[in-house]
Amino acid sequence: SDFYLFLRCPLKLTVATNHWYQPNERGIGMGLSTERALNLLRVIERAEEISQRELAEQVDVSLGTANQTIRALVGAGILETNIVTTSKGKRGQTYHLTATGQEQRKQLAQLRIKECEQDIQSLKSEINTLKQEI
Repeated sequence: SDFYLFLRCPLKLTVATNHWYQPNERGIGMGLSTERALNLLRVIERAEEISQRELAEQVDVSLGTANQTIRALVGAGILETNIVTTSKGKRGQTYHLTATGQEQRKQLAQLRIKECEQDIQSLKSEINTLKQEI
């Protein structure tokens, strides 16, 4: 059966009934919102060569959060890394989603769809309330 991982503090991965990300915008500790977690996996899946700094900028998290999240995801078998010489002649790493990572990305996409649908309903309700006030 599938299980999810919840990242609670730096470099400490705990098996829980939740997710390896925290599904809310405020997050707890190093928790990532569903949107940011999905974007992180998307960026990694699409990028042939990306630094942690570039990844952090694209996903809008700190470099430390990107580094610790990547380490945790590698440890959980969601990502795999390869040491390479970059196009600039420096030592770097490439990141690739494993089969587990690809499945996680799909599950995150499904969860994000549900969140967006809930947001739409909430906005429709707010619009109706505002219209009644006019």
